[in-house]
Amino acid sequence: MEEFKENCEYPTLAGLPVDICIFTVITDRLPQPADVVDKRSLKSYPAKWLEMVLVQRQGSPFQGKWALPGGFTDIEHESLDKAAIRELKEETNLKASVAGGDSANLDIHLEQLKAYYHPDRDPRGYIPTVAYVALVHERLLTDLQAGGDAMKASLFRVQADSHEGLRLISQDEATILTDDDLAFDHANIIRDALRFLENKMMTTTVAATLLPPEFTIAELHQVIRAVVPSFRVSTTNFARDLVKTKSRDGMLEEVRHIDGTPKKSNRYSARPAQLYKFNAAFEAHVSLYPRF
Repeated sequence: MEEFKENCEYPTLAGLPVDICIFTVITDRLPQPADVVDKRSLKSYPAKWLEMVLVQRQGSPFQGKWALPGGFTDIEHESLDKAAIRELKEETNLKASVAGGDSANLDIHLEQLKAYYHPDRDPRGYIPTVAYVALVHERLLTDLQAGGDAMKASLFRVQADSHEGLRLISQDEATILTDDDLAFDHANIIRDALRFLENKMMTTTVAATLLPPEFTIAELHQVIRAVVPSFRVSTTNFARDLVKTKSRDGMLEEVRHIDGTPKKSNRYSARPAQLYKFNAAFEAHVSLYPRF
C-alpha cells in the first residue's frame, strides 16, 4: 500500500469533510392546544419544538457566519461514520456525556444523508462534503461548547415554510438566520435533512431517541408534531389509530409493574395515562403494493 502511494500520480485529498445536522426537540411550558389540556386539573403537556445546533465560524472562509458542525476526516485512521461521531462530540461538548466508538453505542440516532458537491460550494476549491443527520435528546445538549475552530455553538429553533423559506431563530430570539446567513451550501443541506427527518419520523421508530424510555401516547404525539409540522392528527385520533391498526401491532409495549399491573403516569393529566415503550425488535414494513 505504501509503495502504491509513493508511485501514485493522482492527488489525494487531505480528508473528506463531514457536516452534521444535529436536531433535538426542546421542551418548555407554554400554552397548549385544547386537545392536550386536561381542563379538570389545568394540567397540560409542555410545549415542544424542533431545534438544531449551529456553530459560528472562527476562520475563513465565511468567517463569522453560522454553519453546520463538521470537519475533515483523518484519512489514515477514520471512516466517514467515525469522523461524524468524533465531530459530533467535539463540536457540541458531548464527549463527557456520550461514550462509544460507533453510533450503536451512542444515545443518539446518526445516519448518513448524502454527499454534496458543485464547483462553487467552497471557495477553497474542490471540496465535497458528506452530510449526516443526528437526533440527540435535549438532556445531552445542556452544555454546548464550540470546538477549537468555532467561536460559538448554539441551538436554533427551526422554522421551515414553503412560502417563507428557512428561518433559524436563536433561543433568546436575538438572531434570526435565513439562507444568506449560512456558510457554504448549508441552507440546502438543512432543507434536505428536514425532509429526510420528517420521512424517518413517519416511517420508523426514531422518535424513541427524543423520548424518555417510558412515555405516554400524548408525549409521542407531541414529538412527532414538533418534527413534522404538517402532521395535524389530534391526540385522541392518534392514540386510537396507533394502538388499533394491525400494521403497527407490536411497535409499542405497555409498561407494567413487577406484579403485572399497568404502569401509568398522571404527571400531565388528572386521569393517569398508560405508559408505553418501543419494542426494540419491531420492524416497520411499508409497502406500496398489496401483500399476497
